[in-house]
Amino acid sequence: MPGSESRLKKIANASLGLLIPVGFIILLFLFAVTIRGMVWASDKALPWLVAAGWIAIAICLFVLSPLCIFRKTRPWAGIGFAYASLVFGLELWAYSCLFVVYKWGYVGLGIGLLFAGVGVVPMAFVAAILHAEWSALLEIVLGLCLTFGTRYLGMRLTEIRPEEELLPEE
Repeated sequence: MPGSESRLKKIANASLGLLIPVGFIILLFLFAVTIRGMVWASDKALPWLVAAGWIAIAICLFVLSPLCIFRKTRPWAGIGFAYASLVFGLELWAYSCLFVVYKWGYVGLGIGLLFAGVGVVPMAFVAAILHAEWSALLEIVLGLCLTFGTRYLGMRLTEIRPEEELLPEE
């Protein structure tokens, strides 16, 4: 039955030829639903993240900064600064996500997400410059400084320096 094999092969090739475009359409649909969900979640979470950011700033200033004075408590302050940087980073990402959607729509957000999700903040930065939204640009730059400044400070405070290993315990 050589004829039936060739018919079966033709049917398999045709169905495979249909599966690839259908799979691509399904992936695009899932990507669109994911983007829409991220915008919805960012919109709902941003007020809470702003409040958490202000609380984190207060904790950094009034609790963690005094802990930096004493050598024994510096690593604990460093851990606190590292956690605060996560709050600042999440707030910055949610703000950038909403700003990009507001200025450039879902296409701009999709392009930003193609860069491993991190590209949303640079896309917001560029959108703020090109649309002359200077207050938004200032908020993005301040968010970047808070995020990476506290993260760097946290890393510096938690690292063990060779000169500290040699010092006697108090």
